[in-house]
Amino acid sequence: MTQLLKNRIKNFTSILSKEQTVILETAFLTMVPILLTKITGQFFSLLAASYFGTANDGWNKFLLATSIPDMLTNVLLGGAIGSVIIPALIAIKKKQGTETFLKTYNSVITSAIFLFSIISLILAILGEVIFPLFLRTLIPGQTELSATDISDIVAMMRVLLIPQIILGISVLISSGLNIYNRFLVPQLAPLFFNIGRILGLVILVPLMNYSPWAIVIGVLAGSVLHLVIQLPLFWHIGFRYKISFHYIKDLRNMLFVSLPRTLALMSENIALTFNDFLAFQIGGLASLNYANSISLIVPSLFGATFAYASFTTLTELFEDLDYEKVKYIVTKTLNEMFFLALPFVITLLILRVAVVRLAFGILPNTRLDLEGTYQIAWVLLWFAVGHIFICGKWFMHRVFYAARQTVIPLIVSVISLILTVGLGVIFTNLFSHNTEYSITSTNFNIQNLFERGNSNAAVGGIALGMSIAYSIEFIILFIIFNKRVNLDLKVLIKTIGAKLIAGVSMFVVMYAIYKTWNVLTYALPVSAGMAYRGSTTVNLFLLTVITVFTSFMVYYLVCLFFKVEELKILRKYLNPIFSLGGLRIRD
Repeated sequence: MTQLLKNRIKNFTSILSKEQTVILETAFLTMVPILLTKITGQFFSLLAASYFGTANDGWNKFLLATSIPDMLTNVLLGGAIGSVIIPALIAIKKKQGTETFLKTYNSVITSAIFLFSIISLILAILGEVIFPLFLRTLIPGQTELSATDISDIVAMMRVLLIPQIILGISVLISSGLNIYNRFLVPQLAPLFFNIGRILGLVILVPLMNYSPWAIVIGVLAGSVLHLVIQLPLFWHIGFRYKISFHYIKDLRNMLFVSLPRTLALMSENIALTFNDFLAFQIGGLASLNYANSISLIVPSLFGATFAYASFTTLTELFEDLDYEKVKYIVTKTLNEMFFLALPFVITLLILRVAVVRLAFGILPNTRLDLEGTYQIAWVLLWFAVGHIFICGKWFMHRVFYAARQTVIPLIVSVISLILTVGLGVIFTNLFSHNTEYSITSTNFNIQNLFERGNSNAAVGGIALGMSIAYSIEFIILFIIFNKRVNLDLKVLIKTIGAKLIAGVSMFVVMYAIYKTWNVLTYALPVSAGMAYRGSTTVNLFLLTVITVFTSFMVYYLVCLFFKVEELKILRKYLNPIFSLGGLRIRD
């Protein structure tokens, strides 16, 4: 028994430490921790919704306090590392050897920590000046924040800079592991980050009388776990960090080239921060964040995984000038992403209310009321509209960065920033005149686009503006890339067209089933006593599962009729699971 346990532990550690070099297999392997991360992240949001609902002042203060530290991390670390530093380090490792690579890598870590710490210190000292400046700049006019509110938010923001520094170090370690084709453990790190946040909610929130500071402590604990989980593999591979500023010339060149990517991410995060402040002003900040937590599951599973897994391979192919393989990988990956993501997007479009209630309203004595459920579902609808293009946008950005082309994504990101802000304001104005959370209650006239009403449906305009802006961003990037490498568009359109027909068929069937049981039962009761005959949580769950399963089968059968090549993905990865129950996906 002891030997069996040792063997299983050995096999498990072998999976964690071995190289992952095949894009599709790596994507599916990393989907497991990413899915667990999204589940735990969703559980965190569920607890938050249960504790705070959508209108709690402390929760909204925390969301505002974390916006600037999050933006700092995303811009400084994501900008430099995601675009140029990883490709440049790969090139150094390949051409100059491991020793030079390790010295340069240590210099990158030292420089990044130094720069990040200096900026964090400045933000901490000048927080009471910088935060109100952000507030006045992004959302001009009167807000509901008093001087005491601003002081509380700034105090939390200062503490939240600490976990961001820790996360920054952890992201740099993840990058080093990626360079050695280790993708699984870095994807486990966000899972442990969520575990820390959940512990903060479960243990500290009740003990601290529902204070938002409990969540701040949870974030700090999560950031430590995010770092610690990666250290054993980091040391196992042979990394030994030493404070170093060697090879400053290489480092300076990398940072200079990464500047466009940093500015691109800055523009994107400015847009996201603007949306947070705008949502706060119109009373929908919590709903926007809750909807976004569900919304990001699809792009994370079917956009980020493929972009993440293909990045190193594409970088090496561009380094070798092998453009035929680049075209093959881009076309193949777009098809695989579209095939996998489409049925989930359709599910969110149609079953959004049921999904939201099951995701956020299932705990007893929840503070998320029916009005909050409908508001979150309304926002989720408009996020889902752009999901396919968001998956493609994330992937296309990685394609350009693998080719060390950062100026074009910068220009397109600035266009997206302008569109996100402009469209967000216009559509929040439009929806602010809605009497219900429905498209049919929207009054499409010019005057409503430029005048603000008082409907809580306004927050849906932020999600719609983002979806349109991101869709345009993907289309522009794809057109530019196609002009450079000349993809076979006829084949791409034909293969995606077959999946689109399957998706439309699934949409019709799912909509018909949903409308049938939604009329026959009360899916979302305000209260359910002993005599209640409508849908309980169990009813709602069973009806949703049956609807999803039936509709997914329609999608599969239509794809089978058109002989969609990507069905082999299901056969390869799901048949071993289905065989446990005596089932098999047809060849």
